[in-house]
Amino acid sequence: MKTKQKTFVFASLFADDIQGMVEYKAALGHKCESYAWALQTFDRYCLSHHPDSGTLTQEIAFGFCQAGTDGKNCGYRAGTVREFGRYLSAIGKEAYILPMNFFPQKKADLPYIMSDNEIRSFFGAADRYPHADNSPLLEYTVPVIFRLQFATGMRPQEARTLKRADFNFSKNTIYIDEAKGHRDRRIVTLPNVMELCRKYDAIAESLHPGRTYFFPSPDGSPYTHGWMTEKFHKCWENAGNNTSSKSCTPYDLRHNFATRTLMRWVEEGKDLNVYAPYLSTYMGHVTFNSTFYYIHLLPEKLGIQKFMDIQGIIPEVPHES
Repeated sequence: MKTKQKTFVFASLFADDIQGMVEYKAALGHKCESYAWALQTFDRYCLSHHPDSGTLTQEIAFGFCQAGTDGKNCGYRAGTVREFGRYLSAIGKEAYILPMNFFPQKKADLPYIMSDNEIRSFFGAADRYPHADNSPLLEYTVPVIFRLQFATGMRPQEARTLKRADFNFSKNTIYIDEAKGHRDRRIVTLPNVMELCRKYDAIAESLHPGRTYFFPSPDGSPYTHGWMTEKFHKCWENAGNNTSSKSCTPYDLRHNFATRTLMRWVEEGKDLNVYAPYLSTYMGHVTFNSTFYYIHLLPEKLGIQKFMDIQGIIPEVPHES
């Protein structure tokens, strides 16, 4: 099943300039869709609140930022309107440029470091995910997408937007195209992880022949952020894990990959100052600081277990070599 490329329509008096900025970013090699999503929100705000204005003023910039639902959203909106103001100024148009840190992003919560029992129970619940008649692939998607994330440290949005063409089963590599900071990368994975993905691929292809996305929703498009969070919480709760830890999200699988990798290196006597940059590249961190941040999260004793046993998760099916 082929999916159509998302088409963005801008309707405010800023429409031409917004389209120009998206095309400019694309020409520089950036993934234009992320900019288009953010600017579409701005476009809709302007169409609703400032339909007769085609000049970016302080009032518009402040209003757009404050229309966010929370501090984190406000900071994200600030980055969008700031970048747009810079673009307008660069092409010679009058525009208010929002100062840096004027609407700082909400301080992120500390990552939740899962125990061995919590991880084991979580994947046990994922393996038992119930069948859905309207989405027969779902019971296979849930355990595989979360195992892949835990085994590679992918960001949730990277895992759910992977395309089938991104997988090289003969070389055990995955190409991550939709990466944060528009930094593409290719990672090598463990053979048993790729075997898990290969078996899933055969089932998915039988249900969604010719699909584009590796983990397709029923209509062939990638799953949403909300879907992934909902399925994660359902597995977490069905596992009997601490339901009071509401801050535990799919992103914590990435955090736990990082802390467990670093802890394993500590136990092996490896110098983290030497090895951390390798982890930084593998995880797609923009700066080394993002990687070294995990070091202070290391628990005193973190057992290293193998949770990638694929027996019984995906049945054997015929496949092409």
